[in-house]
Amino acid sequence: MDLRRLIRNISSQWLALGAQLIISVLMTPFMVRRLGDAGYGIVALISGLVGYSGILYFGLGAAVVKFVAEHHAREDYDELNATCSTIFGVYLGFGALCFALALALIAPLPHLFQIPPAFANDARLMLLMMGVGLLVQFPGSVYGGILMGLERFDVMNKYNFVLLLVRSAAVFIVLLREDRSVVMVGAVTMASLIAEQALAYIYAKRTLPRLNLSLARFERARLKRLFTFSAQSFLFTLSEKLINYTDEFVIGQARGPEAVTLYVIPLRLVDYARDALDKATLVLMPGVSATAARGDLEGLQSVWRFGNKAIMCLVAPVALVFLLWGRHVLSLWLDAAHGAQGMPILFWLALAFVAQVAGRGIARPIFEGLGELSTPARITVVEGTVNLLLSVVLVRKMGVVGVAFATFLPASVTGLVVMPWFVCKRLGTSFVKHLGNTFLRTLPPLVPCVAVLVAAERYGLHRHLLTMAATCLTVLVVYLFFAWWITFKADDRRVIRARLGRG
Repeated sequence: MDLRRLIRNISSQWLALGAQLIISVLMTPFMVRRLGDAGYGIVALISGLVGYSGILYFGLGAAVVKFVAEHHAREDYDELNATCSTIFGVYLGFGALCFALALALIAPLPHLFQIPPAFANDARLMLLMMGVGLLVQFPGSVYGGILMGLERFDVMNKYNFVLLLVRSAAVFIVLLREDRSVVMVGAVTMASLIAEQALAYIYAKRTLPRLNLSLARFERARLKRLFTFSAQSFLFTLSEKLINYTDEFVIGQARGPEAVTLYVIPLRLVDYARDALDKATLVLMPGVSATAARGDLEGLQSVWRFGNKAIMCLVAPVALVFLLWGRHVLSLWLDAAHGAQGMPILFWLALAFVAQVAGRGIARPIFEGLGELSTPARITVVEGTVNLLLSVVLVRKMGVVGVAFATFLPASVTGLVVMPWFVCKRLGTSFVKHLGNTFLRTLPPLVPCVAVLVAAERYGLHRHLLTMAATCLTVLVVYLFFAWWITFKADDRRVIRARLGRG
């Protein structure tokens, strides 16, 4: 695996995500003030519906990345075009289905989620526009998958960065001119979805001139082979949607859109961290697919062993900040009331995040590369189902905090025990050594980080945005410094230096 290309792709992913994080940190309190808790909750609910439409990809998005990487490596462009044309045809049908579902939900939408009458028509119009956006997004996403299969994440991030700036500026202008403009937020989002697919098409054609997708090349017989792989990936995606996108619906149905806003704010913080890790592990899939195709079991063991340490070194300091300074972050981001109410939610979501990353962060790209997602996908489906059932029960007994706890409980079992044990068994490595490698070696560098946060709080650095941001960055740097010498062994450090051309 080309470490320099990997670093280039991950760094471009994180730069784009960093820009998104900065803009979101600035825009979220502005949007809450201009839309109100009810209006912002409606935007979150409908955005969640859009996110849930991802189950209709049926894992074929991962199939695009996997087979484009394989066919491009063999320079078999007839197979590449036939495979992608077939998936394009399927996704065109799914896009039409999403649009039809949006039309069907327009009438009952306010009654399903206790939407106030003053917002009912706005919510309906936003849902309609999201349906139009999905009609274009589904078939257009094939071109984005092609860029990922070609390992050109840097190209994708360039045009997505531009779209982020334009979309954010448009939302700011719209809300500055008019309060509670849920419809206009929906219009901007729809336009952004369409523009993203247009740019993906342009850059995919530029990157791969021999790309030629056509419905005339749709092959029904090819679907069986594609779905053999993608059905397993679909189970993974379905379970992740159950875990990450149903909470808003459960809360909205039981408590209304204002309660959704209370939950979504701390969830956004965790999602920023989750997105950063997802983007890092996503770029592993093409290289892992090639390693698996060569039957290089030792190479996969190395990815599992080294990757878990690396990913936990990024998760640990972030989770520490959430657990010790979460209330300060929420209070400074929005206000003291949201900080006090949101901290118990953030506590459980942060712990769930650590468990989920430990269980699936490196496991998924490995098993997607092997084409063996069946058992780990079932494990994740069980987690998602238990999460949903617990959420339905606990939201009525414990309120919004109960939903967060319902996310943590099954995640701790599958993420810390069940999934890692299965991966270790498949790769022929020791589960006990995995626990020591992933957790025991990553905990000691947290000690100086705790000291940094305690000292910073004593001097009041948590009271201002810039000093808080500087402290969080210091925590990350301190952790990585000690992790370099404590978490990573001498052999790990030599490999890293050698692949970077420095040793």
